[in-house]
Amino acid sequence: MLLMLIAPVLSFAQIGSGTSNTGGNNQNNSGGNNQNNSGGNSSPYYTNPYNQNPYSNPYMDQNQNNQNQNFFNNQNNQNNPQGNNPSNPPVNPNQPNQPLNFQDLNKMRNNAQDQRMLEMYKNDPDYIKYMNADPQIIIEDTNKTSEYKDSLDNAKKAKRKVFGSDFFSNNVFDLSDRAPSSPPVDYRLGPGDELIVSIWGNSEYQNNYTIGKDGAIFPRLVGKVYVQGMTLEEATRMISNRFRKVIAANSSVDVQMGKARTIRVTVLGEVKKQGTYTISAFNTALNALYRAGGVTDIGNMRRIEIKRDGRTVDIIDLYQYLQKNKQAEEVYLEDNDFIYVDVFEKLVKAEGNFKRPMYYQMKNDEGLRDLIQLSGGASSNARNSLIHIKTIVNEEEKYIDIPGQQYFDENSMDDLVLNDGDVVTFKSINDGLKNIVTIEGDVNYPDEYEVKFGDKISKVLQRAGGLSPSAYQARVFVFRGSNSVESNAIKVNLLSLAEHPEDDIAIMPGDRIKVLSNKDFEQSYHIQVIGYVRKPGKIPYYKNMRLKDLLLLSGGLKLEAENGRIEISNIVDTFSKYSINSSKSNVKIISINANLELDQASEEIIINPMDRVYIRRKTEFLSQEKVIVMGEVAYPGEYVLVEKNERLSSVITRCGGVLPSSYAEGSKLIRSKIGPIVIDLPLAISKTGSKYDVVLKDSDILIIPSINDIVSIRGEVQSSVNIKFDRSNNDLLYYIGASGGFGERPWKNRINVRYQNGRIKNTKNFLFVRVYPKIKEGSTITVPTKPKKENTTKFSEVFSYSLSALTTLATLLLLSKNL
Repeated sequence: MLLMLIAPVLSFAQIGSGTSNTGGNNQNNSGGNNQNNSGGNSSPYYTNPYNQNPYSNPYMDQNQNNQNQNFFNNQNNQNNPQGNNPSNPPVNPNQPNQPLNFQDLNKMRNNAQDQRMLEMYKNDPDYIKYMNADPQIIIEDTNKTSEYKDSLDNAKKAKRKVFGSDFFSNNVFDLSDRAPSSPPVDYRLGPGDELIVSIWGNSEYQNNYTIGKDGAIFPRLVGKVYVQGMTLEEATRMISNRFRKVIAANSSVDVQMGKARTIRVTVLGEVKKQGTYTISAFNTALNALYRAGGVTDIGNMRRIEIKRDGRTVDIIDLYQYLQKNKQAEEVYLEDNDFIYVDVFEKLVKAEGNFKRPMYYQMKNDEGLRDLIQLSGGASSNARNSLIHIKTIVNEEEKYIDIPGQQYFDENSMDDLVLNDGDVVTFKSINDGLKNIVTIEGDVNYPDEYEVKFGDKISKVLQRAGGLSPSAYQARVFVFRGSNSVESNAIKVNLLSLAEHPEDDIAIMPGDRIKVLSNKDFEQSYHIQVIGYVRKPGKIPYYKNMRLKDLLLLSGGLKLEAENGRIEISNIVDTFSKYSINSSKSNVKIISINANLELDQASEEIIINPMDRVYIRRKTEFLSQEKVIVMGEVAYPGEYVLVEKNERLSSVITRCGGVLPSSYAEGSKLIRSKIGPIVIDLPLAISKTGSKYDVVLKDSDILIIPSINDIVSIRGEVQSSVNIKFDRSNNDLLYYIGASGGFGERPWKNRINVRYQNGRIKNTKNFLFVRVYPKIKEGSTITVPTKPKKENTTKFSEVFSYSLSALTTLATLLLLSKNL
């Protein structure tokens, strides 16, 4: 019993000492935290001092520095999205542990660093400044790489589409307020409308009349004329007849619409903006609904009620406008009318192979036949012999399958009333033709063709235009079967059909006929042409091929080609249509005339299959190599190198030298496929031909900046600032003090200075003495952050664990004495 009580103390002591165990605190198990501890609590007696990389790159910005510090963690996180620790995969007891392979990760890191070096100059302020200043400079970007974009799935769940829901927003119908000066043809006159009566000819008269509440106008000459409910054309005819009775003959009468009355209409229910609207009487109920923002998502488009004096006087079904285009049948309103939109009665979804699959609002008495008509019917590839309906019966979803032909028969009266929420589906017919045969291979028109019962292979091949001249007729394959494992390959000899008619087999639907070609059994050879021809590459071999033929097929020699030294490498001794023999490699060097039309030597050289022909470049031929000089020189621009090893000082002399406004020490050289190169231009000019006088290469870019008297201080300082350079003081600590001094954790031993030409100098340390780099114009001072030391153990934690262990041990000893 005493041992049982002491055992927990021993385990507790093991936890405090940080030794490896199976209780979940092992430093190398798959817990997923920083110490890889599955228990979730790290031991205070042991922390991993290598969890952070203290040797960060001080020459990169903070973001790049963090990326480099966590490179392996980033790679592991990308390859392990589940969050498991990739450094501790599940161990298979039957296999020895395999060491982790970091070679690929290091290669990826190096490639990323190289790419950053190549792209670094594009963000250089001096490069951007002088590129924008001189638009005539064109630089060929030799570092351009292909960009690959990862396709991301940003699709969102689409809102359900209800037929007619965009009636008031798609602008198909012009539902804006109608102008009061142009009444519609079918507009009915009413109290408040103004009519203008004009008479000219032997009698002249004009007056305006407003229709009274009794629906009439009252001209003094003719008495009351009732026009309420009439169209303007009907009212014109009646008024003209009454005036002609009292005016002189040969007079004309015309009636025009004056001011239209205005009415107040209230729109209620499931509309987006309920309220009372004052509109012209020319407007219809649809115009009023448009003013109210249209119907909401749950509004009933099939039954919009027009109420007048407490009773329903008209009902609008928007589907009638969409289906039958009854826009001419307008519903005009009267003053104080109400428009009420209730909630839809039922919503049914047409899914699958409908011509217009979407949701449809339906009336309570409408059924499947109405849904088919609203949706435009079934599509051409719909299986309309069977209709699937998903519905709810007794609070359970169920499928109902019904025959579909009767619902497409106009003479049939059968119908099925649908319920709210039903989903009606037309499945598609099975893909694939059933009565076809596939003919492929060496026929004139390989394709798919109709096959009828009893068709023979010879007849079917004639439909494909017959066999090609190169067709292999001794064995034609007919593959018959559902898949490659079970299919039966029937072999037919077309050459023997005349003697053996029984071999002319019948073709079945689904068969695949394969006709081989004699060319399939012939070996094709190529000759490789390498070097200075216009079309280098592989040239197909043909019999009795000559060197001259080969060069002509390659586009001929380039101007810089060395025609006096053409190498031909040959490995073929003998060859035939079905075999080739080779014993050794032979190399011949020949000289030909640069003008192939006059050359006879190449006409006599026979080319064999698999030969390799090399055309070298003339040694004395020099191509024009150029460099670009930007910035503070007398004549910036593009310069052609006059010799193969022309140096930096020579090009500076050719461009007129540097200007007084230049800062030569900050000059930069950018080389294609390498990136920025640190140079010392003052030394290159003063010591021509020395190691400082760099040999220039094709496409080099030389930038001579103007004087930059700003010093930048970055990193672990009180405030990152830009300070004007003081020529009387080049001490680093002077500029650190100007930024407010060091920050919380400066790493003083690793302070570095980046000069304008790209050169970087670090702090030199000897015992307790630090020698800081000197500051120049355009310098950037970087103070790295000193990493925290996480391998120290707090005394308070050690004391707490020790005291707890001793207390437990003392308690156990007292208990053992009592026992």
